[in-house]
Amino acid sequence: MLSRLSTRLRTSLAAGLAALLLLGGGAWWLRSRLYDAQLAAAESEAQAQARELSNGFKYGRQLANNGQLPYLVLDRGGQLVLMGGPLTTQHLVGPLPTLVPDLAPDNWQSVQRIAIGPVGTAAANRYSGRTFVAMGAWSPLLDKDGLQPKPGSSPFTIYVLATPFAAEASLHTIDPVLRVGVPAAALLVALMAWVATSRALRPVEAIRAELAEIGEHRLDRRVPVPPSGDEITRMARTTNATLDRLERSAAQQQRFVADASHELRSPIAALRTNLEVSLAHPERTDWPAATQEALTSVERLQQLTEDLLFLARGTHPATAGQLTTVDLAAVLRELADQYRPVLDARLVLRVDTPEAVLVRGSRIRLHRLVRNLLDNAKRHAATEVVLSARQTAFGCVLEVRDDGPGVPPEDRERIFEPFTRLDEARSRDAGGSGLGLAIAADVATRHGGTLRVAHAPRGARFVLELPSA
Repeated sequence: MLSRLSTRLRTSLAAGLAALLLLGGGAWWLRSRLYDAQLAAAESEAQAQARELSNGFKYGRQLANNGQLPYLVLDRGGQLVLMGGPLTTQHLVGPLPTLVPDLAPDNWQSVQRIAIGPVGTAAANRYSGRTFVAMGAWSPLLDKDGLQPKPGSSPFTIYVLATPFAAEASLHTIDPVLRVGVPAAALLVALMAWVATSRALRPVEAIRAELAEIGEHRLDRRVPVPPSGDEITRMARTTNATLDRLERSAAQQQRFVADASHELRSPIAALRTNLEVSLAHPERTDWPAATQEALTSVERLQQLTEDLLFLARGTHPATAGQLTTVDLAAVLRELADQYRPVLDARLVLRVDTPEAVLVRGSRIRLHRLVRNLLDNAKRHAATEVVLSARQTAFGCVLEVRDDGPGVPPEDRERIFEPFTRLDEARSRDAGGSGLGLAIAADVATRHGGTLRVAHAPRGARFVLELPSA
């Protein structure tokens, strides 16, 4: 049930309960310490009064009105000799000799459980049913010089009752304050926690409201960033950074879909035009040539579809193939053997690589990467394409060079974007879809490497750097 409450209510209840427990424990401790301190003061006062009474009794002074606390004077047999204060013999419960043991000379001790029975006067009623601590003093009668006990005199015992009334009065004074003050303080803490939590959550509510308004067609909106500089500020900045990435991703996806639609429209339009013209004039149609032209358009559609499918599946682990140790030198030699029979007679394909250059990755994807680079170099080379690979102290380096027109410095980053063609390569008849280099760069990134266009004295020089196996 508590988990269904709002955050501010849960926080306020927790703060109020914690304050109630802490303040209640502190009040109980303060109450106990105050009571104990008052009792200790009463015992000290009783001891001082017992000494004063003892000294006065030794010299025969008047004792009836001495002191503020009630006291008893007993002879050696335990018989009451004198009493002072609002106390009479009928108030004492039980025989005095059993309740008040003898005290040895110069010995002071606390006598527990001096009980007071039912009283008959209003003045003594405050003692009814209570148990006190009695402070006792042993005192003989001295001679006239005050030096020796009188002959035949017996010692007397004086008891002064340490009453708890001052301690109880202090509790009666402080208890109403604590009963009202502790819950009030706990309630105040809960209200302060409510206000503080409400102010702290106000930016969160603003962020939530703004996120609720952001939709597919409103990705340019951003959540407000509070100026406090705390965790909520960092959360708002992170949220805005995430929205930036989502907006860029959505824009790239829209551009990709538009470019893909444009690329697909051209071969489809060419294929449809060829078929319509052939069907409209079947007697004048060169059917072998028309069929060959249609087949070319279909092959281009097939290649473009495969490239799009490769990019779409690029993030799925199941399409990456098994990760193994791949020999890049063997991949270069294999591709060179496949391409040499179909190259134009004017082109020369050379492979410059040691026996083995080992990397860790997917052989299928790395094979596709090198093939795309080789297709791009073959399309732009004038007379020569060179493939090379080498092992370095930091990894493996693969280069694909051609002696074509090269890549301008301002376009060396842009050519790795999907559907990007430079002016020299915009002819779709050349067979390029604008996805080969984008796929190559994507594969390099997913293998922890980089693909870039490096400076070359002539032509283009693509450099692939991968970590070693």
